Amino acid sequence: MSNISPERMRSPTSSSFAVVSAQAAASLPRYDSARFQFRVPAAWRSPVARNPFASEAQRSVLEWFAALDCTSQELERARAFDIAGYVGVPFPMLPPDKTVLFARYLSLWLLWDDVHVESLENRWRIGAGHVLTGRRPSGMTRFDEGWWQLFEELATARSAGWIQGICQAMATWSDAAEEEAAAMRRYGETGIPLGFERQLELRIATIGMYVALYLLELAYEAELPPEFHQHPTVRRLKRLSNELVGLGNDIFSFAKDQEQRQLNLVSTLMAERGLSVEDAIKALIRRHDEAIIEFDRLAGSLGSGSPRADLLIQRWLRDVRYAALGFSLWEAQAPRYTAYKVVVDERAIEPTFAFV
Repeated sequence: MSNISPERMRSPTSSSFAVVSAQAAASLPRYDSARFQFRVPAAWRSPVARNPFASEAQRSVLEWFAALDCTSQELERARAFDIAGYVGVPFPMLPPDKTVLFARYLSLWLLWDDVHVESLENRWRIGAGHVLTGRRPSGMTRFDEGWWQLFEELATARSAGWIQGICQAMATWSDAAEEEAAAMRRYGETGIPLGFERQLELRIATIGMYVALYLLELAYEAELPPEFHQHPTVRRLKRLSNELVGLGNDIFSFAKDQEQRQLNLVSTLMAERGLSVEDAIKALIRRHDEAIIEFDRLAGSLGSGSPRADLLIQRWLRDVRYAALGFSLWEAQAPRYTAYKVVVDERAIEPTFAFV
């Protein structure tokens, strides 16, 4: 007897599929893992599976959110994030104090995005001029208050140029997130997605790695110079890291997004190119693996000529790899992504990782 209710079937292409709860899919066989397998060099995987300080960081974040007067619904949403995994898997090597700082930054960002940004209620309003002069923007929300506290702390440890860079990255993210939220709303009203390439560009811009790569430097004694960040190879590496995390996000969140009628690269690729769900997922996995190959090729060419600077660059590259893979590893088991499963021919699709 099938666990799949007929009314849950989707048939946008010749290959039908269903989105069912994880509970309903629990007794179903899985597709051969090799068909839906990310192939990742072993060097991308941290020897530390999860930051040992992440659980304490989660407790600290929830207490901080309560102190910011987040509502009970917002606190409940934050508890469901798996904050310890969200910071602990992508950033396994951080010391205790930086683990808490990263957890506060990333969790506030996720909650603010869920509550205000995706509903088009609020956007980024803190500029470098505010931070460097101590002049608070007017009309701050509880989320803005959290951002202000974080940036006051960052300003005591980082240069003015670094603060300008991360504030600009947040403003750029906010603009793209607003466009993505508007596109999501139109999709909910009309059922018409963006074109795949434009949607991918927005996903790359909004997935957050441009900012996360600035945050990595908080664990280092020195800042990477502006000319490093502006180097064409580094700019390409940053884009690739965003693409990797964005592709992983949409592959692992596809079932959830289908259930909630949200834009997703898998469904857009299916609609635009007439692909089955299996072929669309496999195509995005191939694109992910090709981005890893390009990243490693470019990373091998990067150097400054200074032994000390080269050590810092190599550490940064290592941490970028750990973070880019780590977010996908977290997404593969995070409660917000695993609540639903995609089922084809009575078998559940669960992408896996092969380390080669």
